[in-house]
Amino acid sequence: MTFWRAAARTRFEAAHARRFRFDAQGIVQGAAGFTLPVSTDSGIPRRAALLLHGFNDTAQSMAYLGAKLHARGYTVRAPLLPGHGRDLATMAAESRADRWREAVLAEYDALRSEYDTVTVVGQSMGGALALLLAIERPELPALVLLAPYVGMPRNLQWKVLGAWIASVALPYLRSVGGETSIHDPTARAESLGPGVVTARTLTELRRVAEDAEAALARVWVPTLYLQSRDDNRITARDAETHFAALGSADKRQEWLTGCGHIISADFCRNEVASLTADWLDAHVV
Repeated sequence: MTFWRAAARTRFEAAHARRFRFDAQGIVQGAAGFTLPVSTDSGIPRRAALLLHGFNDTAQSMAYLGAKLHARGYTVRAPLLPGHGRDLATMAAESRADRWREAVLAEYDALRSEYDTVTVVGQSMGGALALLLAIERPELPALVLLAPYVGMPRNLQWKVLGAWIASVALPYLRSVGGETSIHDPTARAESLGPGVVTARTLTELRRVAEDAEAALARVWVPTLYLQSRDDNRITARDAETHFAALGSADKRQEWLTGCGHIISADFCRNEVASLTADWLDAHVV
């Protein structure tokens, strides 16, 4: 069994290395975090937006939204979360819930030390991390959740268990259903996610998702919740339940159609960008 597991590891890692090109820091080209600064010399309020990508995704998925917010006068920071956008061995070793939460907190605090206001936009797991940040930093003036991955449906709970059983022979497993997360074929082809998970990384995702679900009632930050009715990961019923559980008195849920789970990069990206920017503008001086 050890031989077969080692052979599978080599096969998956070699395929990943052939699929992508890496920069000098070992990051998949195009996947790195980015910052779009705005000059404050003209007296424009110093405001920033922290964008958080999802599980097994990269900052590239937030590029279009980031450009639109930057055009509205926001300095934009979209970090690459630990374990993401690198080789598979790094993904397996560094994709941990505590590291993701620590990284998000550090990124927010760094921006807050420089800017008068910092807002947060989180997609999928990034939305769950944004909710957990809102508990730590309740002074947030506004929050936007893009198809937040909150809680874990029963069928995925079984998949986590199955992944642990399979891990005896397979260190990596192909992610199922990712091809329908983005309906736009051009945007889907540009996606830089690895399409591979491990039992451990799925377990860490579950930790974040369940912690975020438990925190919903304690989130008082003004929140915009955007969700596609065609989402392949999150049901409309779950999205409605989680939105209702939010503690904020200032909250709004908007429904999109014709796009999958990664709504910042899919066919509905213009609507997502417009709704996000309008919400932030309405809550930031």
